[in-house]
Amino acid sequence: MKRPMATLGFSFFMSLIMASFLELKMTIVLAALFFVAFIAGLFIKSIRDNRRVMTVLFAAMAAFSMYSAQEIMYYRPLQKWDGRSAVLQIETIDFVQMNNSVTVRVMKGDLPQDTRLTLWISGSDLYPQPYDILEGEFMLNTPSDSRDGQIRGYSKAKETYLNAHSVDYNDDKLIHTSPVARPWMNTILQARRTSRNTIMSQPEMENVAGLMAGIAFGYKGDMSSVIKYNFKIIGVSHLLAVSGLHVAILSQALLAVLIFLRVKRRIALGISCAGVVFFMALTGFEPSILRAGIMCLIFLAGQMIGREPDSLNSLGFSVLVITILNPYAVNDLGLLLSFAATYGILVIYPFIKNNYIKPLTDFMSERFKWVKLLEKSFNSFAITLSATIPTLPVILFGFGQISIISPIANLLMVFPTSIVMVLTCAAVPLYHIEPLRVLASAAFWCAKWVASYLITIADWLTSLPAASLWVRQTFLIVLIPSAFGFILLGRYLLGRHGMRITALWSVISLLFGVLTYNILMYDVTDITLLNAGNATAMLLERDGRTGVILIGDDSAVDHSVRELERRNVRAVDFLMIPNLNDKCALSTMILTSHVRVNCLITGPDGKYIDTVDALKAEGRLSWKDGSIAFWNDCVAEYCNGWLMVKINQTRLLLSPYQSATTNLTGGQRQTNLAVFTGKPPKHVSAIQAQAGVLCCSSESLSAEIRAFPRGSYPIYDTSGKSVTILTRGMGDITFKRRSLIVSE
Repeated sequence: MKRPMATLGFSFFMSLIMASFLELKMTIVLAALFFVAFIAGLFIKSIRDNRRVMTVLFAAMAAFSMYSAQEIMYYRPLQKWDGRSAVLQIETIDFVQMNNSVTVRVMKGDLPQDTRLTLWISGSDLYPQPYDILEGEFMLNTPSDSRDGQIRGYSKAKETYLNAHSVDYNDDKLIHTSPVARPWMNTILQARRTSRNTIMSQPEMENVAGLMAGIAFGYKGDMSSVIKYNFKIIGVSHLLAVSGLHVAILSQALLAVLIFLRVKRRIALGISCAGVVFFMALTGFEPSILRAGIMCLIFLAGQMIGREPDSLNSLGFSVLVITILNPYAVNDLGLLLSFAATYGILVIYPFIKNNYIKPLTDFMSERFKWVKLLEKSFNSFAITLSATIPTLPVILFGFGQISIISPIANLLMVFPTSIVMVLTCAAVPLYHIEPLRVLASAAFWCAKWVASYLITIADWLTSLPAASLWVRQTFLIVLIPSAFGFILLGRYLLGRHGMRITALWSVISLLFGVLTYNILMYDVTDITLLNAGNATAMLLERDGRTGVILIGDDSAVDHSVRELERRNVRAVDFLMIPNLNDKCALSTMILTSHVRVNCLITGPDGKYIDTVDALKAEGRLSWKDGSIAFWNDCVAEYCNGWLMVKINQTRLLLSPYQSATTNLTGGQRQTNLAVFTGKPPKHVSAIQAQAGVLCCSSESLSAEIRAFPRGSYPIYDTSGKSVTILTRGMGDITFKRRSLIVSE
């Protein structure tokens, strides 16, 4: 069988991806079905002789079985500790991050040994170093990835299945000791920290140092939010993550230097392998870098023994190793993007080059001698396109948006990024060798100007209209990847003619779907209540217009900014802050610095009135003047801390934090949708509604739901994910994304 590792690895990898989306019962059923199919294949000669089919059946059986076993034997038992305390002795295995979290390993206690946790500390008196030991009682809870702006399964991919913090958030109760000796990995962590500090300490590089550290070593903590946002909008976020590009360039650069210094080729290849392993450790053994590192090691080892490895086999082997060690690695967006891009370059690029670029250049070179000069440009564009096509479904799933100008941005930025990476990685070690510090300074200076070019290009491309499209419609996320599969199937079955036909029908289906959706959704208001802890962050959208309502603490602002950036919203029609005593009013400037506010609507005077007065907004209204109308048929009223919004005939009632229904009249208590901030108000049973939404954190959810009486109306919560409601303004409300906690 040709390329056995590619068949085995790809089948195993894709089966795990499917398992990650299914319920546990379904994965068990599929594991049993593929087991039966594999056993049956052993007794059917036509199937038994087809090694590719048998390999796929075996890989699928193993993948679903392994995923089910991981869930049953390890993950599910740990989730039983959600909301409970445990006495543990733990060891930190990294530095404390900027958000005061650190990854730890259980040494002994109530949890199984070697269980990984994310420990949250105060960061004031307690600041452990790597491999320090902490003992005490810890509260445990399940991570909420969406709370930190991460995709589903992010914590699983990192193998940190629980969060932990000291009981009552009192770090003084913990016993903190330092070990007599630290393992060898501590040296790697110290080198990683030193690399970051070396870059950030360079003079006159404040604006670009964070970008250089991100490109070279994957540090994102020092990078400005503007740079992250711009790179995401134009589709080059992968340049900020350590990937196969880094490993390939650095390994080849190291090999070239060693050969230039007349080191024997086999010895140079061995040293390059060691350098790849060191760089993998330096970047934290991320799944995406593991994939690239394993492929690079196979390539270098093949050169050492005089054999040229098959790239698709190497890709299949690398993802097989990674996912056997951690089946949940398929939830890592970096690994998915890295795999998809590499697969596109290995499979799609040769097809484009052989069928389109080469015939075109050969035909034109007979008439124009200078055409050969354009061949490299054509190849660069083809490589970018080949990497972009298979990553599109991953980007749609992970970010919900696609960049229209991504191919252009990659052409303009990939090569300069490689220069920044090589110069920065070379400058860091040279800086610590005193006689060579001049060379390091020169390398840093060159990298600084190239990084400045990248920032300028990103700013310019982001400013272009329709640089990125937010794909909110679920059917597009399904339809676009299906269209690519349909086109490939047409090519496989009917050749080029079939590919043209299927491509035409795919475009027609896509346009028809978009047109139908827009007709059906005309004049529908989309109400999104974000997962913002004990605060209310509401986004209203209709016919391309957006409004924001904030109630509670500053987490409402943080999550609103993230969601607006994800949707590529540059301006909002209005920003409502009903209570100027809420902490969200103090930090609203964070939002106004990211998006333009056409009209700022606030309540009466409050503690943060001076801060709000200084905000950048084109217009300003206050409820001192009575009710406020917007979008022709919408009205907002403010009464004793409560906000009442009428979307034509649909009524919304939003409560402040720690409120009471006695502040409302009988008519005001009747609403279609009731939104409760942080906790239910006193006498919540007096509110008559079709449905309610409780905006609270996962930690307080179990305590707050007890206040709602059974048998009144369904209550949903935002503790795990955002809640989306649709209304046509006729007194109707339809929940699109929901988490029911109290039923009728």
